[in-house]
Amino acid sequence: MRITPVIRPALAAFRMSAPRMSAPRMSAAAAGSAAARVRSSGAALRVARALFAATAPRLLVVAAAALVGAASGCGGGSADGTGASPPASAAAPLASAGAAGFRAYEFETCWGSRGAGPGQLYSPKGVAVDGDGFVYVADRGNHRVQKFTGDGGLVAVWGSKGTGEGQFRVPSRVAVGPDGTVYVADTRNHRVQAFAPDGAFLHAWGHEGDGPGAFLQPRGVAVGPDGTVYVSDERAARIQRFTAEGRFVRAWGKLGGGEGQFRHPKDLATASDGRVFVADSGNERVQVFTADGEFVAAFGGHGEGVGAFRGPRGVAVTEDGVILVSEYRGQCIEEFSPDYAPLGAWGAEGDAPGRFDGPRAIALAPDGRLYVADMANHRIQCFVPVEE
Repeated sequence: MRITPVIRPALAAFRMSAPRMSAPRMSAAAAGSAAARVRSSGAALRVARALFAATAPRLLVVAAAALVGAASGCGGGSADGTGASPPASAAAPLASAGAAGFRAYEFETCWGSRGAGPGQLYSPKGVAVDGDGFVYVADRGNHRVQKFTGDGGLVAVWGSKGTGEGQFRVPSRVAVGPDGTVYVADTRNHRVQAFAPDGAFLHAWGHEGDGPGAFLQPRGVAVGPDGTVYVSDERAARIQRFTAEGRFVRAWGKLGGGEGQFRHPKDLATASDGRVFVADSGNERVQVFTADGEFVAAFGGHGEGVGAFRGPRGVAVTEDGVILVSEYRGQCIEEFSPDYAPLGAWGAEGDAPGRFDGPRAIALAPDGRLYVADMANHRIQCFVPVEE
């Protein structure tokens, strides 16, 4: 199903004027109060009515998609979390707002269900894709990494809770280097671990602390085109740069809201030109740096509209420079142009295919597919760009 562009403020107005499908029925008094709030803005009401007229026929699609998702195991039905996914036409309608350059995506497949069995997931936070299209997931609640084919077929599982080599305590993010090395931000062990594509342990570095090369809960990890490894050191409010072997190169950042300062830096991404993008979650923005840590730009800010954020958690950059950002509380993916101008947003809250509940890391495959760690739905979702 193609994602239909609509205006995000209209969606907000519609949400004000109608109860959510999953919420209890509104009382007469509450409904009257909501209607009064909407009537206070005639323009908002007219836009909301237009949106409702456009989307009401599709509400049955949402319900049908939820049933299909439950039957398929995407987000909760299958015993092993790797059952066949529903067709794209069953995806729930996604709200979006598009400017010139906005890239529409459509739901393709998803996999996972809450549990500890092979292929099941428990609060997955990290996702990465290698050059061959294999998908790696930081299965946070199960303290392990799982490797899948691009359509969700289980390939390998490694890790368990602990402090030894190849063990994890709350792995938060995963990244793949140009040579296929898999890097995992082992958050509560205050280290980064490196593995071969089959899960064989290679090496690790880091310990608890705030000195060079030490970590205070490393949250995000990304690899540049030259193999350089970048780590977001969340509680230390900084970014650290390492060689592929884990040798410390430099660090930048401190606690604050100014340029180059951070509050709870989460995910990282690198562009083909070496720029580093940081989801500066506590400051509700994304910051951009050179490979050496020189500040380039910042965009976002707290708010409801397109171009503002409510909990930015994941970030990815397409080959042509479009920046994608996942919003944990906004339940959507926002898109920005290569010069950081807002293009639009798509997504909605829910557990039907194509909807989100706390999206975290996002990752792009070589063929342009977008994978989303849909954390609270305990699944990975895959979207494909719509060709114009």
